[in-house]
Amino acid sequence: MQPFTSYPGQGRKLLGKVVGSNCRHGYGLKFMRVTGQTKCAYCGHDFTVSYENWLQMALDHVVPRSVCGSLRLHDDWVEDCSNKVLACGACNSFFNRYKPSWEFDCPDTLDAFYDLRDRIFEDRKRPILQKHKDERAFFARRAWEQSVNR
Repeated sequence: MQPFTSYPGQGRKLLGKVVGSNCRHGYGLKFMRVTGQTKCAYCGHDFTVSYENWLQMALDHVVPRSVCGSLRLHDDWVEDCSNKVLACGACNSFFNRYKPSWEFDCPDTLDAFYDLRDRIFEDRKRPILQKHKDERAFFARRAWEQSVNR
């Protein structure tokens, strides 16, 4: 399930831009109020259950700025809340330099942009969740406790 369905207008209308100098005190908090999202859109990490979780909050452009810039898309589409999701620090950093691997036409309508956004979200979510599995397996090996052969 995509997080956008819980946004006003089912995530298929412009919601406005959020600005501020700090994700947790400024634009992220404003984003939460606009969209109602309080969890990482990729892994479900709830930012509101503890201080430590709160510190992990980041705001992610689903259609990355680099992709939008190369397509010369409308800035009001790129920076709108409807093109953003809350993400934990880990999910936000996994595959941070994302570029779609398939051919697509430059969206010329807002609906086409949202179709691209939805496809990119699904395309990014799978490898992000796999990366979590890989990282959990690495962590479970407790590599820091193993002796170093010199």
